[in-house]
Amino acid sequence: MSKLAIIACISLSKDSAPLYIKGAQALIAPTRAEPGCELYGMAIDVSDPTKVWISEQWASQEALNDHFATDHVKGFLAYVGSLDVLNIETRQYDVTNVGPVVFPSD
Repeated sequence: MSKLAIIACISLSKDSAPLYIKGAQALIAPTRAEPGCELYGMAIDVSDPTKVWISEQWASQEALNDHFATDHVKGFLAYVGSLDVLNIETRQYDVTNVGPVVFPSD
């Protein structure tokens, strides 16, 4: 069975970006505790503080679907609906093999 990886970039107005981050802080711990969540992180783009990057890895599509059905996600999405979101880009990958990055040797 393959895993799922998700990369998302959320672009927000200058005023909404810090509000998004503040609201997202309550989402991290319960999401990481969910069955099937293997990786979940958010970061502010170092070159543009109005962009937030989200990285996720899930054991299955079912685990991801269950995640979207949780109260903490539904509440967060309702909160985000009150913010000035300029753009959302998301990509979902089907991953059949996961391992470390191997850097080329000299």
